[in-house]
Amino acid sequence: MEDAGLLSQALAFIEAQHAGLGPLILFGASLIEYVFPPFPGDAITLFGTYLVLKGLWSFWFALALTTAGSLAGAALGFLFGRWLGKRLDRLPREAELKRWTPLTREKYELLAGRFRKHGAVYIAINRFLPGIRAFFFVAAGASGMGFGAVMLFAGLSAVAWNAALLGVGTLIGASFARLRSVFTSYTTVVWILLGLGLAAAGVWFLLRRRRRPAGEGTKP
Repeated sequence: MEDAGLLSQALAFIEAQHAGLGPLILFGASLIEYVFPPFPGDAITLFGTYLVLKGLWSFWFALALTTAGSLAGAALGFLFGRWLGKRLDRLPREAELKRWTPLTREKYELLAGRFRKHGAVYIAINRFLPGIRAFFFVAAGASGMGFGAVMLFAGLSAVAWNAALLGVGTLIGASFARLRSVFTSYTTVVWILLGLGLAAAGVWFLLRRRRRPAGEGTKP
């Protein structure tokens, strides 16, 4: 109830400030969710849809505003990943270690190589994956993906997602409660699917290890 009350107050404030601080708040919310994933950026982005339906903003203004915020946040995540990658590149190799460590130079290079190979797909769908999208841009920067390509796919993903929100809002009507209900249901389904996918991947990995011959993977 408290959360709903805060959102209602925020909605009322943004509606009252639609020609003042409102655009800055929407831009900032779209940006922050890429820097601090727990921040409910998508819930606040729904305010833009609501204001379009109320006739206070145009469709294209809201789309441009939320997309610009998404790209700014994605760029910050990418640059942090690039900074992090330079430090991970100095990780010791397994032969240099005297005890097991969760992350070595070999493991980092393997993960970075796989992300470079499939990273464009992850970036293209990032906007449709709540809660984890920010980590894709950190991984893209750390793996050495090109900034231009990352921003291109990030932009396409942001435009598709924000346009979908606005489109769904047009079908539902100017009711923020109904908009949020639809979005919450979507988010719940996505988290369930992600959880099932991770569980399936874990089972596959364990089964593969059990079937591997005892001597496989060891050096002669």
